[in-house]
Formats: sequence, structure tokens, C-alpha cells
Amino acid sequence: MYYVSLLYLVFPLYYSLSGDYPFYVFPMTVMFAVAYLCLVLTKHPLWDNLFWFYLCFYVSFVTLMGSPMMSMFAFFLSNLLTWRFSEDKVTSFRYCTFYLVLLATLYPILVSADVSTQIFLLTMDMVCLGMMYAMRQSIKRAKIENELNEKNASINLLLAENERNRIGQDLHDTLGHVFAMMSVKSELALTLMKHEAYDKAQNEVQDLHDITKNAMQEVRQIVQALKVHSLEEELQILSNMLELAGIDLTIKREEMAMGKEQEAALTMALRELGNNLIKHSQARSCRIELTEKDGWIRVLVEDDGIGFEQVTGEELHSIRDRLIRYQGKVAIVSAKQPTQIQLDIPKGEKYEDSSR
Repeated sequence: MYYVSLLYLVFPLYYSLSGDYPFYVFPMTVMFAVAYLCLVLTKHPLWDNLFWFYLCFYVSFVTLMGSPMMSMFAFFLSNLLTWRFSEDKVTSFRYCTFYLVLLATLYPILVSADVSTQIFLLTMDMVCLGMMYAMRQSIKRAKIENELNEKNASINLLLAENERNRIGQDLHDTLGHVFAMMSVKSELALTLMKHEAYDKAQNEVQDLHDITKNAMQEVRQIVQALKVHSLEEELQILSNMLELAGIDLTIKREEMAMGKEQEAALTMALRELGNNLIKHSQARSCRIELTEKDGWIRVLVEDDGIGFEQVTGEELHSIRDRLIRYQGKVAIVSAKQPTQIQLDIPKGEKYEDSSR
């Protein structure tokens, strides 16, 4: 990234020794290499500025006094701006001096009648600027993606931790007293059997059987609850996720009742929309509105993110597949500014009537 380009310093060093360039280009080039490496390897505001100004001076001077070909050394500057000073704004003093260097390297166009030289200089400056800004945007996108990935990872970790705590508490509350009762009942049954009170021992064993049967049912309910959240729970989870992601959420909801299967499908659809919102939308705010009309439940999800570049009809296919089983629908009402996605699903009663 930084060091491969140093190979190009061989050319001014060689030409200064061969006599094609003035000999003073040799020590200037050595100082250029030292300044460049110091900028790469060290960080000190004062020295950074001094070394930067020297690099700008060198590129301008050797281009004007040596050869127009030396304008290629402007790539050293663009490389540093792209990677070493990636936090600088395009209006910073380094960028301004870089623009001045490019203008200075274009001066030979005014004094040279060689068309090939003019084309070369213009091409070099355009390529240098184009590559720098392209790499700058690429780095910015990669940085945003990394931040999103880190944020998503932390959100997933927190959610998993909360879920583990909840599961642990549920199991403790459900099974803790069950095992205590089973221990007492089994000890009592053994004691009764030792005293040949078999009828009473049989009653205790029957109680043990009933306790274990009820415990199994409660465990099944816990496992089922892990698979599917209620709509209220899912909205709360979604609110926590968006808060961790720095997205403001507003929920407007009417009181409504629906079938369990429809609620589960709607819950999973909201979960997927929430994940997409966090990972891809770059939104800062989101609004969810739940309404009921004529036996249909409508969910409108709106955000101020980047939206969809082009709507082909293939978007949100997994949500569509999930809702179609219950005659539900999903539609992109607005692709961007704001992005609006609408979910429609019939209440349980309507679905059951239509399926008979």
C-alpha cells in the first residue's frame, strides 16, 4: 500500500546520476523518500505538516524543472491522502495543497507545444484525482460496513445474553420447585414403603407421576415460547434492537385480536424487517403503525434510510412467502424518502372462514 510505490524513486535517482536530470535531484529524492517514510511510520502534527509541504514542493519542483513525467509522483500524495490522512476533509489544507500541486504540474501544458505531453499531463491529473476519490469512497463504505457489523454483533450478543438470562430464570422458576417436591415425595414414599404403608406410598408415587407430567408440559411451553414471541414481545424486542442501533422508533398501535398463527407470521415478518432495517437501511428513525379494518390487520413500517434503488417485485420474497400461507400480502408503498413497507394479513376468523 505504502512501500511498493517507492520503487519508482529509482528513476529520478538514476537520471540524476546519469546526467539527464540535474544532480541536485538526487539528494532531493533521498529527502523525499525519508519524508514519505516518516509520514507513513510516525505521527506528529508539526513534523507531519513539514514533511507534507516538502513532498508537495518536490513534486511541483521536479515536474517544472526536471520532466513532465515526474507529475506521476503526485500519486504519492494521493496515496497518503487516501490511507494515512483518510480522516481529512476534502477542504483541509492538505487537500488544498494537493490541488495546487496538480495545478502546478499542469503548467508545462502552457509552455509546451508537444500535444502528447499535454495529453499525458491532463490524463495523469485526472487519473490521480479519480483514483483518489474512488478509493476514498471505497474506504468510507468499508468503514461504515465494519461499524454496522460491529454494531450488529454487539446487538446480537446483548440479545443472546438477555435470552439466556430469561431462559435460565424460566427454567429455575419452573423446575426448581418441581425437583424439590420430587425429592420430598420420593423420600416420603421410600419411608412409607419401609413401614409397609403401601397404599400411602402408592399415593405419593402417583403424586410424583403427576408432578413430572406437569413439569414436562411446562417445559414444552417454555420451549414453544422460545420459538415464537407474541406481537407485544416482538415489538419490545424490536424497540430494544433499534435503540442499540441508534434508530429512533415510534409505534402507533390499535388494540386488536388475531389468530395465533397469524400473529406468529406477523411477528416473524416484523423481525425480518427489523433486521433488514438495522443492516442495510442506514436509517436514523423508524415508525411502525398497526391498524385493523374490515377483518384485516395492516402494518406500515416507515423509515428515513436509503431505501430501494430499484423495485423489481422480487424484494422481500421471504416475507411474502411467510404471509401468503395466510392470504397475507406485502408491498413496497414507497421505495425511498421515506421508505414505506406495508404488510396486510387477515385476522384468524377471516382466514378460517375462507379456508373452509
